Amino acid sequence: MYLFDSPIYYILALVVMVWSMAVQTALKSKAKKGSEVRAASGKTANQVVQEMLSAHEIYGITIEHKPGELTDCYSPKEGKIYLSDTTYNKDSITAVAIAAHECGHAVQDHVNMPIYRFRQLLAPIAGISSMAGVYIVMGGLFLSYIAENMGNIGFFICNLGIAVYLITFLFYLVMLPVERDASRRAYKDMKEYGWVGDDQIKQTYKILRAAGDTYAVALASSALTLFRLLLLRGRTGRRR
Repeated sequence: MYLFDSPIYYILALVVMVWSMAVQTALKSKAKKGSEVRAASGKTANQVVQEMLSAHEIYGITIEHKPGELTDCYSPKEGKIYLSDTTYNKDSITAVAIAAHECGHAVQDHVNMPIYRFRQLLAPIAGISSMAGVYIVMGGLFLSYIAENMGNIGFFICNLGIAVYLITFLFYLVMLPVERDASRRAYKDMKEYGWVGDDQIKQTYKILRAAGDTYAVALASSALTLFRLLLLRGRTGRRR
């Protein structure tokens, strides 16, 4: 089964593309609706972060504004939680949910969650391995066409590229449960400490769930790329 002969790859690519569009649309819709609803507690995202950190006895982490949208993140190296324009000092249920989620990562860091540590270990090289793996496989495929008398070098290089790309795939594989867990921690604390009302908690859960779905799509996209690389390697194997 080879890349340009197989309909399976294109079917899967279409499914992932449609799924990605649906997830992004759902997230934007839920986040927009939530941004128009004031949290019943009246507390801002900043206050929620401070209370959540205090509840888990986490100290020394500061909150800073980071311009832009979707720039919310927790930086363990800097000891900071960055909140975007739509989150910083905002009191909507979307802002509270996002802030609590990022604080969930701080909790994971604080309790030395193994899978979180593993993700942080992979993070610096995941982006590089993503591009490098693809280029190496393409190079192996190219060599298999122009250097047939060089034995299995093209096949070997393709295997090397796939091994490099596996780092990226593994990163996305562990990212999904890490993100789901951060949302679970956020949801639990929002409910326990009453940062959103009882009638708002279901809507808040949907926002967190929709955000988590984007990581599921990212994992599926990474798996699809890995599948494509395996198909490309198959072309070099056929020429051996």
